[in-house]
Amino acid sequence: MRRSVLDILRCTKCKSGRLEPEREVAGTKMSFGPVVCLGCGARFPVGEGLLDFVGEDRAPPKGLQGRLEAAWFARSYEKYVRPSLELVLTRGGFDRDSEYLVYRSLIGKPNGPVLDLGCGTGLFARRLTTEQLGVPIVGLDVSKPMIEEALAQAREASTDIDFIRAEAPSLPFQDASLGAVLQVGSFHLIGDLEGTLREVARALKPKAPYIGSGFVLPPYTRAAYSAMGFHARSENELKRAVEAAGLVKFERVRTPPMLIFRAERPG
Repeated sequence: MRRSVLDILRCTKCKSGRLEPEREVAGTKMSFGPVVCLGCGARFPVGEGLLDFVGEDRAPPKGLQGRLEAAWFARSYEKYVRPSLELVLTRGGFDRDSEYLVYRSLIGKPNGPVLDLGCGTGLFARRLTTEQLGVPIVGLDVSKPMIEEALAQAREASTDIDFIRAEAPSLPFQDASLGAVLQVGSFHLIGDLEGTLREVARALKPKAPYIGSGFVLPPYTRAAYSAMGFHARSENELKRAVEAAGLVKFERVRTPPMLIFRAERPG
């Protein structure tokens, strides 16, 4: 965990206090030891560079979320699960490199740290580190197995990414601290999308972008997918949620069944 990233974080309990290492840290990175909230005194562990705001007290998730947080799912996600979903949902007409190029072009030139929200195994966070953006890349996910796999993959690729375990909608970032937020393929997994987007809008710097993507499923499949744990939303519902959160300049790229959209915090 880089000190420059720790400096833009805030406590998830009192939602205001700044965080400091409990003990003095030599250099610009902290690998172990708790951080303490200067406001309420809450302590959060750091292990192998991972700052954990969730801890072990969280109840085991059920249904779809529980399966998504299974260790086997995390280990097989990049090699088997995601390619299989792409093949089934897009009938083979999907290209990951093209998808990434769209995200990269919509991010532009960020003027602050880039958050990969719901980063999973860190696939896109790792690609962003090759762009030499000159800003920190931060990956955030609630799944412990996913974050652990992301850490392992980042080390193997020798990429410099800061990972945080936290649970949306509450984001552990200070107001106007982020240069961009990227949320790939997961808005259909979030129950409180509007609340999450409000937090995104709060944490973004003025005119900084939010880029989201996910699957927009046909209306007649909504009941079936909802029973499985998906939160199916139409394009109009997404646009209304974005605007209700205070983000502006909604624009989208549609490659059915996937929708990629961009909005930004007002200047």
